[in-house]
Amino acid sequence: MKELGFAIVGCGNIVESHIRGVLGTPEAELVCVVDVVEAKAKAVGEKYNVKYYTDVKEMLKDRAVDIVTIALPSGLHMDVAIAAMEAGKHVISEKPIEINLEKIDKMIAVSKKTGMHMCGIFQSRFYDSSLEIKKAVEEGKLGRIVLGGAYNKWYRAPEYYKSSGWRATWEMDGGGALMNQAIHAIDLLQFFMGEVESVSAYCETLLHEIQVEDTAVAILKFRNGSLGTIEGTTSVFPGEERKLEICGSKGTVTIIGNNQIIWKLEGQPVREEGKKMLGGSSDPKGIDMDGHTKQFNAVTKAILAGKIPPVPAAEARKSVELIMAIYKSAKEKRQIKLPL
Repeated sequence: MKELGFAIVGCGNIVESHIRGVLGTPEAELVCVVDVVEAKAKAVGEKYNVKYYTDVKEMLKDRAVDIVTIALPSGLHMDVAIAAMEAGKHVISEKPIEINLEKIDKMIAVSKKTGMHMCGIFQSRFYDSSLEIKKAVEEGKLGRIVLGGAYNKWYRAPEYYKSSGWRATWEMDGGGALMNQAIHAIDLLQFFMGEVESVSAYCETLLHEIQVEDTAVAILKFRNGSLGTIEGTTSVFPGEERKLEICGSKGTVTIIGNNQIIWKLEGQPVREEGKKMLGGSSDPKGIDMDGHTKQFNAVTKAILAGKIPPVPAAEARKSVELIMAIYKSAKEKRQIKLPL
């Protein structure tokens, strides 16, 4: 018996990940999809034999909908999220949860007021590899954590940016290589290392004819005293899989993509786990969809159990705040302290 009904708002590139997430969750049922372009909504609705809407307000009247997932351009998340929570629906929003802190804080306030859960999609946290590294850090297997690095050296062809008018704009995308592509690596870095105290950064547009950055580097100081680096780009050909390195006094662990881990621990032979898999380094459609399923399962189970679902809005906010601090540092050419 299905227990929670899902509506997906937005039938663009990421909709299939959301659909797979719902269909792969035993306690969930896909009720409907929504898109202002009727042809897109109809095509997806008919493909999966569910209702479709072209108006969010009409969808929110549907009593079968318990959870609304948002798969819209980044700068359109807030209005839908607030409307959904005020209509008594829980919300799962694609990354970034919104493009600035003012919008996110409004969403958090409505969540508190209505009692509806609001969480952000950071599916990389839910892979076994990420959870294993998180546990190793917490248990002290790496010793004192000294350095953490997130490297998202991807490539996007000019056609990618031309395919949609909202891409790579401050107004709708909120930024470039960091806010759109590297945000998952940035979220994981804080997931493993903890919150950031200060940042110094450079952001440049070196290859593409776009408003926002296509190449960025940042130096971080974490609240626990360790240091870190971030490299994010969409301008290096042919693109490499995302890599994170967590380095401590007793060992170093490297995670490549979502599945491949290399352990180098004191007194132990080098150990490799998992395998290299096709990712989004050069093709946005190559991003693994399994993470959405893992997160949707976790969110659904938490809500049914009366618990706070993982990656609540306040947690999803952290990566946006760090990226905004990086932009501020690059613009003002100085170190920026957090929180903003």
